[in-house]
Amino acid sequence: MAMDPLLMEIGNYAIWFFVVTSIAAMGLNLTVKEILAPWKKKWLLSISLVANFVVVPLFALLILSVIPLDIDLATGLIIVAAAAGAPSLPKAMDIVKGNVAYAIGLTMVLILVTIFYMPIMLPYLIEGVSVDQSGTALYLIVFMLLPLIITMALRAWTPKVAQKLYPVIDRVSDLSIVVVLLIYTFGLLTSDFSVKAGTLLGLKGTFVAILFILGSFGIGYVLGGPELRNREVLAFGTGFRNVSAALVVVSANFEDPQILFMVLVIAAFGIIFMMILGGWLYRRNKRERKLTRPAEI
Repeated sequence: MAMDPLLMEIGNYAIWFFVVTSIAAMGLNLTVKEILAPWKKKWLLSISLVANFVVVPLFALLILSVIPLDIDLATGLIIVAAAAGAPSLPKAMDIVKGNVAYAIGLTMVLILVTIFYMPIMLPYLIEGVSVDQSGTALYLIVFMLLPLIITMALRAWTPKVAQKLYPVIDRVSDLSIVVVLLIYTFGLLTSDFSVKAGTLLGLKGTFVAILFILGSFGIGYVLGGPELRNREVLAFGTGFRNVSAALVVVSANFEDPQILFMVLVIAAFGIIFMMILGGWLYRRNKRERKLTRPAEI
């Protein structure tokens, strides 16, 4: 027995709602100054783009060449690898007391590139799988680009209204991804698909998901240059993938829940590892601030 069709439909609507609200929350919190910040560091911006759109997808392909997975799970991995610019990156950097200004501007750039990169590159990255390029581009534009432009315009024209709306939309976005996870978890656990998917993922699939996340984090940290704060931003920027964009692509192109299963597994592991690494960075940055404060006085 597959997942209940009604539950799948409700889950799809929840995905769209999460995508729109997560992007809208980011747009409401953006200023022109923050958007332009990454362009002042052209070398770092170039490295960030190469890391996210060349090195990370190649790393995913390398993993799959060494540890082959079922085609559906492999497709889910590649879709996540091609999706950069997690809207929650600035929030993560704020929590760990990192370089929030650069994280905001970088996320904006990565999201815009992702919207045009995924429809073009996915057919070449996923061998033997059909991807509707025009349909994918349309979905990404409608559900990501337009909400971003509208909310950024609202922030520019009526900043007070945007400031009042932001915490509400941000909280709704956080709750909506929880709803998505609960819907699909319930659907998987109440059907025999959970047994099949669990068997299919297995230790090998779990290892691949963990290896991809940690490897992507390491790619950003190594390529981030000599300045520690920039390395932190790029590490989180490459390690924390754009689940919103990945979910849009999956919903627009695929009906097999195994692909969605892999995307959600990577997202869940990503959150876990980013929390662990973020806690470590927060404690380290807190110690450094205590050490430098007497010297500044």
